[in-house]
Amino acid sequence: MKTIRDTFEAQAARTPAAVAVRATRTFTYRELSESAAALGEEILAHTPAGSLVALDAAGPAGGVIGILAAAGSGCAVLPLNRESPPAHRERILADARPSLVLRETTECAFAAEPVPGAGGPFAPREPDMADVAYVMYTSGSTGRPKGVMVSHTSLLDRLAGLASTPGLVAGETMVAATALSFDISMAEMLLPLTVGASVLAVPADVRFDPYTFHDFLGEHAPQVIQATPSFWRMLLSAEWSGLGGARLWCGGEALTPELARRLLPLGAELWNLYGPTEATIWATAARVESPDVISLGRPLEGTGLYLAAVDDDGATHLDETVDEPDTDGEIVLYGAGIALGYLGRDDLTAERFPVGETPDGTGRLYRTGDRARRRADGSLEYLGRADDQIKLRGHRIELGEIEAVLEEHPAVSAAVAVLRDADRPERASITAHVAAAGDGASVKGIQNWLRERLPASHCPSRIVVRETLPRTTAGKVDRVRLASE
Repeated sequence: MKTIRDTFEAQAARTPAAVAVRATRTFTYRELSESAAALGEEILAHTPAGSLVALDAAGPAGGVIGILAAAGSGCAVLPLNRESPPAHRERILADARPSLVLRETTECAFAAEPVPGAGGPFAPREPDMADVAYVMYTSGSTGRPKGVMVSHTSLLDRLAGLASTPGLVAGETMVAATALSFDISMAEMLLPLTVGASVLAVPADVRFDPYTFHDFLGEHAPQVIQATPSFWRMLLSAEWSGLGGARLWCGGEALTPELARRLLPLGAELWNLYGPTEATIWATAARVESPDVISLGRPLEGTGLYLAAVDDDGATHLDETVDEPDTDGEIVLYGAGIALGYLGRDDLTAERFPVGETPDGTGRLYRTGDRARRRADGSLEYLGRADDQIKLRGHRIELGEIEAVLEEHPAVSAAVAVLRDADRPERASITAHVAAAGDGASVKGIQNWLRERLPASHCPSRIVVRETLPRTTAGKVDRVRLASE
């Protein structure tokens, strides 16, 4: 089986002296290969091939080395988010059960820490992770985050597709500024290394300051900058004047016409990218020529897409495709770029990754839960989620996860999280409504409870404590009413 490490080493053999990573120090392809090989030996001194290794890296430079080292050792990598609260990280570690944590101590230097209770340093892991490149955790609707297993085959297929569309070639530079626990970071860190380009690692103090960030872009003049709409808005609020030679990639949440109108003059090209974590980073791409027509574009190489019919009760019929213009359907993806499924969740994998008929024959599908429709010109218009999963400022969030954590609070008997101003992304926010169980449900206390257990991106901006939650005539919580209050 070919891995990302094999592809990188082939490129390193072709261009050993070329710059691979620009960080506090610069790594050539040869130097990066040597660093990854040394760390790989350290990994195998503590855990066997086929293990899952957690990666606690401070930034993209360390992330690249950790990913390549794990792949060369026959291990899968689990990227951790240093900004998540300890309780959330512990919940992910408890679910994933990695045998080792690679902790970056100084830039690109690691300590290998075996995980207590993981079964011993050379205990085989079930399932064996030899075919898995990485496990990326996403929000879980039951309060239990779920780990998406992406194979080396899917990763390499996706990177090859992105190298073609939107495109990256040898000698160019791509910015790496995204947290490792967000899967678009994989494109930023790994795509350049497959084509002989360079990774431009953005320092942590620069990533969180839009004014410093746009100065950094002006100084280094990268060819590709990838960000979520929320990040682009933040950069624009800092009066960024653009970079004429740069290609701007935008994804992670819906690109609005207004944002497209502002971004189009600021770069050489603007691309709208779409894809859930289960589709390996991105699944489709569209070059935006006009802000009045925002499309999901065409599937990337190795990925197929069709719209499945949805009936009046909201049930999706996978065997019925929707081809008529202006008819809604659920986006169904298939092909080599689809993930293997969810770690330790065979039931959920069977539900979301069914086998079915596609326009290209029988194969494994991925039900995205996203709605779209064909326009008269054949382009694909995104319509939003079919369930209560949302995208907020680039973060994929299951409102049910927030509700589950809220209901663990001893003074809360029931909770509902709703998205307000969903049609105005710049103002969108989460409000949590909770029914009090006794006298101990204070807004401040609940806020502190959530901050200790959820990432900051998942914490509601407003909490309303109520005696009871309103319900519909069917006995369900009236989410529509709550979203309007």
